[in-house]
Amino acid sequence: MNTGKDNKNNVYVAVIDDNPKLRDMSVKQLENSGYTVLFQSGYGQDALQKIKEGGKLPDVCLIEDDFTTAKLILEKHPDLKVLISSTEDDTESVTDMLKIGVSGYILKYADPDEMLTAVKVLSENRKYFSVGISGIASEYFKK
Repeated sequence: MNTGKDNKNNVYVAVIDDNPKLRDMSVKQLENSGYTVLFQSGYGQDALQKIKEGGKLPDVCLIEDDFTTAKLILEKHPDLKVLISSTEDDTESVTDMLKIGVSGYILKYADPDEMLTAVKVLSENRKYFSVGISGIASEYFKK
C-alpha cells in the first residue's frame, strides 16, 4: 500500500468510502503528502475486520458520508479519531455525527487540501470542522 515514500508524518490513516474512484483519489492524496494509508475499505464491517487482523489502529479514520460506518467503528473503538467527509451541511446531519463522537467533519467539495489539514489536526489530538459547518459544531459543543 505504501508507495515507498517516507512516512514523514508518522501518521497512519484508514480510508473508508464505498466509491472506489473517490477512495483512490483520497488514498493517493494522502500518500503523496507523506501519510501511510494503513488500509482502505468500502464499508464498515470490512474496515473493522481489517483493524482486527492488522492489530493496529489507524491514527485517523477518514469516512466518506457514512453515518452507519462511523457509528459502528466508534462503538468498537471510541478513542479512534474519525474524520467525516460529507456533502451534508445541515444542522441535523452534522449534529448526528457529533453525537456519535466524530473528531472532525469536512465538506467534501471544499478545498481539496482541507482533508490533509484535517488529518494533521486530528492526528495532533485536536478537532477540525470545515468553515461551512463550524458554527453548527460550536453550538453543539456549547451545549
